[in-house]
Amino acid sequence: MDLKNKKVVFVLTYLEAKDWAKFYPAWMFGQVYSDYQFIVLDNGQQPLMEEWCKLTGSYYYGAEHNLGSSAGYNWIFKVANLLGLDRAVLLQADVEIISKDCLDILFDTKWQDNDIPFWPQEPRKMWDTQPDNLGGCYNLGQFFSFNPKYLLSNNLLVDENYVVTHFDDADLMRRMLHLGVKVHNQLLKYEHIDIVPGPDEVSSYVAGLYNMHHFSSLQSGSNNHKEWEDMNQPYYDKKWFTKNKDHAYAFPFGQCEPEEGKPSLEDLERLDINKSEPHSHKWLPLGYPPYPTEYEVNRFWKQLTEREI
Repeated sequence: MDLKNKKVVFVLTYLEAKDWAKFYPAWMFGQVYSDYQFIVLDNGQQPLMEEWCKLTGSYYYGAEHNLGSSAGYNWIFKVANLLGLDRAVLLQADVEIISKDCLDILFDTKWQDNDIPFWPQEPRKMWDTQPDNLGGCYNLGQFFSFNPKYLLSNNLLVDENYVVTHFDDADLMRRMLHLGVKVHNQLLKYEHIDIVPGPDEVSSYVAGLYNMHHFSSLQSGSNNHKEWEDMNQPYYDKKWFTKNKDHAYAFPFGQCEPEEGKPSLEDLERLDINKSEPHSHKWLPLGYPPYPTEYEVNRFWKQLTEREI
């Protein structure tokens, strides 16, 4: 895979192949995205997505195990680092890019290692209004760029005790902000445009820029991943809200800093920021290898290097 002079976009997909092919028709893809290399992580083994990659010159990797979004994000962060990329984009396959400018700005040379520019999925009323995090959202979302070496060097990976959505990237966003990551809401510059909910009350539309459809939550019959939210809730509570300091954050998400006294705020952050439980035992009963992300990263690397011999 020749990445010279290419900007790399990682696409995370599970069951969106049909809609993806409609949003990005193979016959015109090369004309619009000629300066890009798309790498697709397919959690759903979709033949249509594999065929689309062949037609467009995109790289297809069909995961042996469904990594979900939690481990899927980590796979992307680790593979981007393996490929030696200074910056890459993570794009979920239910995002429909209307204006290529939305993608181009994520690779602007002005971004520093600790910058994460993103396109939000929540309306303006839900954005942070504090000057030090103006436009910030509670999670990373589905469309952003990142420096992989910075994330791995600072252990800014998704906690894989979470599965799928609702908690995983909110947890990660909180840890990122406390470690000095700067997130940049790209919709801030479009003062007269807001996110409009779709008729299904799950999708989000941004006029002339991009749409986010959330197909997986609709098509899987999971009621916007409600069943996974219920499954994740006990771990979330244990980690963030319980008084048991062996597991919980000292000051939960959305709560003001602790009362004055010792330990200091900085001490609490240092102790809490990356605390998590080992997750390997949760995968084994489901027929997965103990560390599925690392398994899939190694499998990808073997396939890639064998192709290039």
